[in-house]
Amino acid sequence: MTETATIVVPRTRAHSIGRLFERLPVLQLLALLGVIAWALIRIPALINPIAISSILVLAALLGIAAIGQTFVVLLGGLDLAVPGYITVGAFAAANLAGMHHVPIPIAIGLAVLVCATAAGLAGYLCQRLRIQPLVVTLGLGAILTGGTLFISGGQFIASPPAELRELTRVTATTFGIPVPPVVIIWAVAVVAIGLFLARTTSGRRFYATGANPRAATLTRISTRRVWVVAFAVNGAVSALAGVLIAAFSAGSSATIGEPYLFTGLAAVLVGGTTFGSVHGSYTRTAIGALLLTLLATILIGEGFTEGESRVLYGLIILAVMAIYGREARLRDRF
Repeated sequence: MTETATIVVPRTRAHSIGRLFERLPVLQLLALLGVIAWALIRIPALINPIAISSILVLAALLGIAAIGQTFVVLLGGLDLAVPGYITVGAFAAANLAGMHHVPIPIAIGLAVLVCATAAGLAGYLCQRLRIQPLVVTLGLGAILTGGTLFISGGQFIASPPAELRELTRVTATTFGIPVPPVVIIWAVAVVAIGLFLARTTSGRRFYATGANPRAATLTRISTRRVWVVAFAVNGAVSALAGVLIAAFSAGSSATIGEPYLFTGLAAVLVGGTTFGSVHGSYTRTAIGALLLTLLATILIGEGFTEGESRVLYGLIILAVMAIYGREARLRDRF
């Protein structure tokens, strides 16, 4: 007769705290609170409705632009075509809807269709042919930007229709609530995407595909479909972000999307979602977008030049990433 013994390894307090920090954006929230305190101390003028609304609008634009990149990063990929998607969306808002008076739903629908199709094809090629997304999406971004320049003849001078500009106006209200519509749209997106990733089977497929593609395939998950959907979502949502960014800027340009590639990716990573992370989420990206927007506001308020702001901005991002961005999954990849 044999006996089996079960060895129970007790959980230490440090282990429990570590697990909590992995599953919840505790450090990210602490960093955000620290930046808010710094902003209120150094720039007291921020404590007024207009300033708060302006910060929320800027954070919403960045957060919406980073939605699709969050999905791609969860898969362990990176999409460098984001500026191209945004440029196409801005072109649709300014040139098609603004200059040529194409109905707004049709103009936006065309931009979303073009970007989603192109991005989905890029995702398919990357997964099917095992090509690095950096190579494919870099070329795709150049094609999209060049295409808008060709079609427009280099003219990005029109302003989006008033209906679109109203969505991002700092002093606008939403159903009588003194909050701009774009902020409400972003808040709804944060909740909806959070529930999708955490509570649905499709959301769990994203995590499984990013964490271990081979194991995901063995469990009958169509990893190719997941890649196509993730990239297509990035293209579609980034095009919508381009519409909103053009509305906020009251115009468009061939370079309107470039700042959102770095800042959007920074929001994802600073928020704590790393490549192939099983604990990443769009909620973390939203916190990262708020943190970076406040940080940029502080640097401007302190009188930093553009060059000085870029240097300090990058150093702070590196410092934050060193604190909570390098989880075990990321260390194993490099």
